[in-house]
Amino acid sequence: MFLLARVRLTNTGSRDGVMWGEVGSYLWEARLARGPVSYGLDPRTLYKGYGRIVQLALYEKLRADGDGTIPHVTHRKVASYNAGWLYGRKKHLSIIRRVVHFLEG
Repeated sequence: MFLLARVRLTNTGSRDGVMWGEVGSYLWEARLARGPVSYGLDPRTLYKGYGRIVQLALYEKLRADGDGTIPHVTHRKVASYNAGWLYGRKKHLSIIRRVVHFLEG
């Protein structure tokens, strides 16, 4: 499903380089530097290298019913990059690759 979903930018923050978006049932949040930095996410290897993305978080939408009257949506962080991968890179590699190419392109 997410392979056919379009990567969309939903909001840019009030601070420089902060962006939020979605792809399929996933949300993403990224912080970009003005130019490539040594601790950024390398767009070719998707490891720490030379890139503009210095932070990236991927969230999965989870639907949870509250008291039964109004359904609400919660989110769970499934991947996190902050000058190096903290977790989630392998399991969500195809989604991460699409988001990185969207942001770097």
